[in-house]
Amino acid sequence: MKGRYLLAITLLLLPLSLVVTSGAARAEKGVTAQELFDGANAAYSRGDFGTAIRDYRRIERRYGVSASLLYNLGNALAAAGDTGRAVLNYERALRLAPGDQDIRNNLRRVRRNAGLYLEDQPLYRRAAGLLQADQWALLAGACLFVLALSLLLPLLTGRIPAALARGIAIASLLGLVLSLPAAVYDYRDWNDGVVVNDSARLLISPFASAASSGSIKAGRLVHPEKRYGDYLLVTDETGRSGWLHRSDLALITDLPRQHRSRAR
Repeated sequence: MKGRYLLAITLLLLPLSLVVTSGAARAEKGVTAQELFDGANAAYSRGDFGTAIRDYRRIERRYGVSASLLYNLGNALAAAGDTGRAVLNYERALRLAPGDQDIRNNLRRVRRNAGLYLEDQPLYRRAAGLLQADQWALLAGACLFVLALSLLLPLLTGRIPAALARGIAIASLLGLVLSLPAAVYDYRDWNDGVVVNDSARLLISPFASAASSGSIKAGRLVHPEKRYGDYLLVTDETGRSGWLHRSDLALITDLPRQHRSRAR
């Protein structure tokens, strides 16, 4: 008898549950990117970092990414103590907005607080970091164009003083010599990864049973050299090398589909 009552109650409640579920789904679909973004920002402001991270990632999955979205997600992750993924999202944001000083400053602060910032970087590395690879390449192209003009125009027109043309040629050649190596250097690092696992360890061979050569901090930049199965041979920014499981790091260029999001 009880079984019949339970069956009857279930049959009565089933249509109601379907209505509630479909209504919630319609409401979810009706939320815009800007509304989600504003809600995530509000959650971050009141210290609810988990909700902020969840909503930023919901925007990321549904609408794609923008520099501001990745920047805010990085801020929320940093506040929640997830240094590895905070650094990852700041680095990804810089891929989309290389000239944004707010992103650079927050990335520098998080890395310094986690003991990841290299104060004694060589001069060439600091100089190459002033611009992104595509900006260096654009500058090199502009210098090459000006160099060609400075050599051709005097021959074609004869109206440009030789001393002026020579000065322009020397300056553009100097710019080309400085910018082209920086572009090549930055392009080498374009597909770098970030360690995201707090317990990651460098292994001496690409096997789970391999001995470890030491731990590596979450948030450390690494350059993949080659792959074997689920392991990547990497070199970190301090020069240490070893094998990491694929799940221990994320590539900076592995962005979700890019979308011109209106969430700002």
